[in-house]
Amino acid sequence: MSPLLKSPRARCAGFTLLELIIVILIAGIVSFIAAGRLNDTGEVNAQGFADQVASTLRFAQEAAVAQRRLIYVNVNAGSGLVNACLDSSNACNSPLQAPGYGGAGLVAQAPGGVALTTNTTQFSFDAMGQPSAASQVQIHATASDDGQQFNVTVEPVSGYVRRS
Repeated sequence: MSPLLKSPRARCAGFTLLELIIVILIAGIVSFIAAGRLNDTGEVNAQGFADQVASTLRFAQEAAVAQRRLIYVNVNAGSGLVNACLDSSNACNSPLQAPGYGGAGLVAQAPGGVALTTNTTQFSFDAMGQPSAASQVQIHATASDDGQQFNVTVEPVSGYVRRS
């Protein structure tokens, strides 16, 4: 006689109710934590915008050295706009072309929920990559929902662009 026929009750494979409740409880805790992080988009937007501003400034500096000419950077805190130009007008009639975007100007636009502040509205990089500003250029991207601030600094002599 086979062993299955000997026992009146066949062994059932599966999970106990306690194991299922523990798994559901752990999944609920993990999803609660993840949902809290997903709702905090202001900080992520401010950090991304600060990275974009730093990249724009670095590219403007590299273009000034490569083209051996002045490249102007306009910072408009009211509209949240940072752009690099070939001319000194605040309207930026001749924008520096962004790489790989089919002729679009090099611009960083603050997303909604991010405030832009700065200590200067315009400066330039010369053919050596040095900024025209005699002191540090400070550009701040601040998340409006939690006040988290990300800074972009241009050093006065070297032109080093730092994001912190």
